[in-house]
Amino acid sequence: MMRFEKWEEEAFNYLTNLYDNFFKELSERCKECFRIDSKELFSEDVKELTPDEEQKIYDFWKKYTDDFDIAYHKYYIDRTGKFDEKFIPDDLFVGYIDGYLNNRAIEPGIADKNYFDLYLKGFKLPETYVHLINGVFEDKNYNIITKEEAINILLKHKNITVKPSMASFGGKDVKFFDNPSEEEIINYLDNLESDNLIFQETIKQSKETAKLHPNSLNTIRIMTLILDNEVKILPSAFRMGVGKSKVDNASFGGIYCKINEDGTLSNFAYDALGKKFDIHPDGGKFSDIKFDFMDKIKELVKKAAQRFPHFRLIGWDIAINENNEPVIIEANLTMSGMDVIETICGPLFGEYTEKVLNEVFLEKHRKKTSMDISQYV
Repeated sequence: MMRFEKWEEEAFNYLTNLYDNFFKELSERCKECFRIDSKELFSEDVKELTPDEEQKIYDFWKKYTDDFDIAYHKYYIDRTGKFDEKFIPDDLFVGYIDGYLNNRAIEPGIADKNYFDLYLKGFKLPETYVHLINGVFEDKNYNIITKEEAINILLKHKNITVKPSMASFGGKDVKFFDNPSEEEIINYLDNLESDNLIFQETIKQSKETAKLHPNSLNTIRIMTLILDNEVKILPSAFRMGVGKSKVDNASFGGIYCKINEDGTLSNFAYDALGKKFDIHPDGGKFSDIKFDFMDKIKELVKKAAQRFPHFRLIGWDIAINENNEPVIIEANLTMSGMDVIETICGPLFGEYTEKVLNEVFLEKHRKKTSMDISQYV
């Protein structure tokens, strides 16, 4: 134990408390916000449960927590058409479960897309052309280059996707270039609003994933869970764009559909607010589609998840390229979009539900330390 002077000890205790309380407050406020959402956004056109059904839900959850609201159960049971007390309410997920399974303190750095070429070396990813990290341009091998060199590299490629590499979700601020001119590239780089961007190839997708909406890169959202020193595969969904959108994110109007065990799609889809679609808004039946590559995807994410044991629950976005190869587009290390899964597939953790809830709510936890405050005092 290092020796502190009195004023150093006071500063250390104050900063430690501030740091620890931030994540507690984050969980608490998130839980409150999601609980409000359940009443204001997800309570319309929802069937009431019978008294027996409500009692069964409360009897299951009272083993774990008294801090419980039944609203999300009503919503998910209504949308899936299946009663199950093991649905995970969004408010408890953000308030307790996600923060326990995943290290939120280190997520901002680990989730920087500019470093996935390192973390996921050996896996199929979109080819990176240029990194912009903290305002510094680098080539795909992380060698520092000038802006002029970055321009020359980008001009060699016809189709470019630019994404914020940090603090971004849901397809926000993604930019696409199709055979850009030198003037377009220069103008873009001269007016950047972010110091952290990644410039990559635009994936040309498989004919199968393009059938219902060819304008967007449509992806498979598949969840992995590290439990009992194994990577478990949780349910998966197919995410599709709508209209003129080039992204498939629900926050941009995209819709999602269950992928059955045999690779077929279910006969309905939902959007982010729970609106049901029996056919794709641009035409086409979901159930006409079957994917023969799901085993490849499951094998891929089971291996990739082992690179991130700090994040035991990950939502992977996987594209299928024109050669029918799975490509990792995104690893959602926290807040992994479990609502997408539960709206169409049923309870997120399925057969593992009680084991997960026992660990989160009932077992004694060791303190997780991600930052040594003492170095700053």
